[in-house]
Amino acid sequence: MKSIRTFGRPYGNKFSIIIIACIPILLFAVTTARGEEISATHFITKDQDGAISITSKKMTLKNQENTIFFEGDVIVERDSIRLKANKVEVVFNSITQDEQGQMDNIEKKRDLSVITATENVEFTQGERTILSDKVVYFKNDEKMVFTGSPNVREGRDELKGKKITVYIKEDRVVVEGGEAIIHPR
Repeated sequence: MKSIRTFGRPYGNKFSIIIIACIPILLFAVTTARGEEISATHFITKDQDGAISITSKKMTLKNQENTIFFEGDVIVERDSIRLKANKVEVVFNSITQDEQGQMDNIEKKRDLSVITATENVEFTQGERTILSDKVVYFKNDEKMVFTGSPNVREGRDELKGKKITVYIKEDRVVVEGGEAIIHPR
C-alpha cells in the first residue's frame, strides 16, 4: 500500500499534521474600497454553535500556544452576536487525539476555549449593546465578563457598573457596583 505524500513527506509526520491542523482556519486577504488589506478567518467549533467569523487587519497564529491574535478593526461574529475591538486573542484547548486515540479528526484538535477582546470593545446582541475596555468570553460557560467602565444599553434603558457579566444562553445580565436607568414600558 502506498503512503500519501504531502510536500514530499509521508502523510502523518509532524510537519503534515501541523499543516492539516491549520485547514479549519481559512485565511485569505481581501482588499477594501480604500485599498487596505484585511484578513478574514473562519472557525468552526466542534459543537452545534456554528461558525465564528473573525476579520481583522492583522492575524498572528501561535500554533504551539494554541493561540491566535487579531489586531486592527477586529470583528467577531456568530449568529446574531457581533463583537468589535482593536485587539482579540483566541485561545483553544489542545486536544491531540480523539476518543479512539486517532489523529484523523481535525475538529477535535482545536476546541475553542476563551476569547479576550481589548480596546474599544463594542458587543451587540439584538437590541443590547455593551461598551467597555475589555471582555472575556468563556466558551464552556457561555458567559462574557465586561470590565473597564462597562455600559449596557437596551432600547432606552442603560446600566453602568464596574463589572458586567452576560450569560448568553440564559439572556441574563449581572451588574456589579453600578447604577441603572430603566424606562417603564
